[in-house]
Amino acid sequence: MLCRAQVVTQNEKELLNTPASLRCSLQNSEEVLIVTWQKIKAVSPENMVTFSKNHGVVVQPAYKGKINITQLELKNSTITFWNTTLEDEGCYKCLFNTFGSGKISGTACLSLSVQPTVFLQYKFFEDRLNITCSANARPAPVISWKVSGSGIENSTEVLFHPNGTTSVTSVLQVKDPKRQVGKEVVCQVLHLGNVTSVTQTVDKGFWFSVPLLLSIVSLVILLVLISILLYWKRRRNQDRGYLYSKQPWKRDDVCLQSKGQACLLPRKKIRFFKFGVPVL
Repeated sequence: MLCRAQVVTQNEKELLNTPASLRCSLQNSEEVLIVTWQKIKAVSPENMVTFSKNHGVVVQPAYKGKINITQLELKNSTITFWNTTLEDEGCYKCLFNTFGSGKISGTACLSLSVQPTVFLQYKFFEDRLNITCSANARPAPVISWKVSGSGIENSTEVLFHPNGTTSVTSVLQVKDPKRQVGKEVVCQVLHLGNVTSVTQTVDKGFWFSVPLLLSIVSLVILLVLISILLYWKRRRNQDRGYLYSKQPWKRDDVCLQSKGQACLLPRKKIRFFKFGVPVL
């Protein structure tokens, strides 16, 4: 015989990867011999841990190091999860095995959540402004906007992660970016009844700094290239002047003769000599 009206339980909501506790309390005067906690599964309940005066706390091998009974009483029992995981979410049954009334049970459920992380950013394009708000949480968050203006389109993307969280990304596409400059944009994230608001003002300086920065970079590159070219030409002229000063016979416009012999002109090919003078 199972009686549930005599057992007081309370469902709990805790953060994922944190400790959590479930409690059961028997509200009659029956003598309790043993308390058993079970996890409710699709096929049949699975025994987790028991407590009795004769044997104390006995944890099943599959749950050792994960749970324990932290309230060592027969009519009031508390089970504690040391570090909750996704597998711990669900409903649990506490069984009071009494001397006169048999088994009396109650059910308590554990829900696990992850607080939302919210990001708000914007980016200018040539013909539009994209404002993106993304939130990751468990259960899935809901995103809404507070924004003024017309010609605004909204698109939403939902992504489920293996760790049990859900990412929701909402993108506003503003067709007239100039009208949105200087205005305030608010992203509101609803999660488990709580609203988180993130506010950002669209800055025109960010928009106009992009082409300005590109112009400055292009100008700097051009000046560097011109400087390199001028430096190269200057060094070349200096090297040529130094070479001519050391070996004047190599100059194109000067040809020194000695004892009627022709000088060499290395930069032009000498075809033949006429009257002792090279003819080019």
